Amino acid sequence: MKKALLLMTVFLLSINAVNAQDWEKYKAEDLEFVAYYPAEPKRTVQKVSTAVGELDMHMIMYAPTSGDDNAVYSVIRSDYPEEQFKNADDDYNASVLDGAVKGAVSNVKGFLNFDHPVKFNGYPGRSIKIQMEGGFIYINAYLVENSMFITQVICTADKDHNDSIYRFLKSFELIKTK
Repeated sequence: MKKALLLMTVFLLSINAVNAQDWEKYKAEDLEFVAYYPAEPKRTVQKVSTAVGELDMHMIMYAPTSGDDNAVYSVIRSDYPEEQFKNADDDYNASVLDGAVKGAVSNVKGFLNFDHPVKFNGYPGRSIKIQMEGGFIYINAYLVENSMFITQVICTADKDHNDSIYRFLKSFELIKTK
């Protein structure tokens, strides 16, 4: 009887461990992306003033209250005016991404730990890590025609390099591809 109870307990604990690892798929067809979050994210839209005018910043964010390695998981999409990218070349796209990197570092008064150019589904991007007071921000920014997609995870300093950072960043996929 004790052996059966022990086996049942182990079985139930293993099911709970597997379920704890299940993340929720979030598909935003209108924003043209899919990402997996630890739990259901919240979607908001903010108007932001930029050098090219007021833009809608769509944010899909999950901020755990406790029991998670990270403070924030988010995907952000902003669409620039199409005419701004009508004759854009690689240098112009790189300058737009440079501006996004500088803005992110400046906004948190942080220090840029790394900044790597990347390609994502044929589109230019950047993979960066910002050190800020008390923690780090991991960001992947992709310029898809006239749309900027930013995936980011914020963690405290003691949780740097945890597996959930990379799991979230790698879960991002574009619905629209070249």
